[in-house]
Amino acid sequence: MTEPPLALVTGATAGIGHAAVRILAEAGWGVLVHGRTGHAAALACRRIEADVPGARLWPVHADLASLTEVRALATRVAATHPPLRALINNAGLFPPNRLAHRRRLSADGYELTWAVNYLAPFALTTALMARTATVVNVGSGMLARAELRWDDLQHERSWDRSSAYGQSKLALVMFTGELAARAGRGRPVAVAVNPGYTDTRLVREAFGGPANPVEDGAAWVVRPLLDERVTSVTGAYYDLGERTVAHPLATDRAAGSRLWDLTREQVEAALRPAPEPGG
Repeated sequence: MTEPPLALVTGATAGIGHAAVRILAEAGWGVLVHGRTGHAAALACRRIEADVPGARLWPVHADLASLTEVRALATRVAATHPPLRALINNAGLFPPNRLAHRRRLSADGYELTWAVNYLAPFALTTALMARTATVVNVGSGMLARAELRWDDLQHERSWDRSSAYGQSKLALVMFTGELAARAGRGRPVAVAVNPGYTDTRLVREAFGGPANPVEDGAAWVVRPLLDERVTSVTGAYYDLGERTVAHPLATDRAAGSRLWDLTREQVEAALRPAPEPGG
């Protein structure tokens, strides 16, 4: 019996990620359902299994604010599951109103939005890329006006949540292009998708107001996996299904290579064993 294609979806306990899992399960895919905790991931699986008979779902967990946990997740996935047909880097953080003026740090000491929205997908993807056919990175309409602060990536001199979020999503889209360039004709195919202004908790807490149903956003996210015409264009960015250039830096290969090297250094620094006392 042929095994169904397998996807890993991060941030899959609610919102777009949860809706994407449901669509994939209904299409016959197996899905690794990521949550910050094992309990949250298991609950998300059970909600979909109750509605989709025969759904093949497996809960997985990691706190994406910790690169050690991200690397452990990649190790577990590689050791216990077959190669992935797709990795969907959906999980994202935008500080809610009550934290709108508070710069927070990850477990590794990086600005939290940068860590969760960009460093975690970079670390997870590069750890699994040899075993992944397609990577889908979830972008945002906010990245069109974003800036990359080369001399202050951690927003130490000045911080506001919109700038930090926009920069993290711009970096993720730049990573998509650089990943595609480095993979060449090999794997993985890499695409980025803007799912639109969608009724997620992130959007409600940060902006409020009417928004599109999460199912609509999820449909754009999974489209590269269910439409072969989309997955053939590696490195592309799709804004509500339309291929476009998300930002001038998104197609700047020199900038993409520079960012890749800086990011690798940040990830390696976080994962480097601490020196022995007195060493």
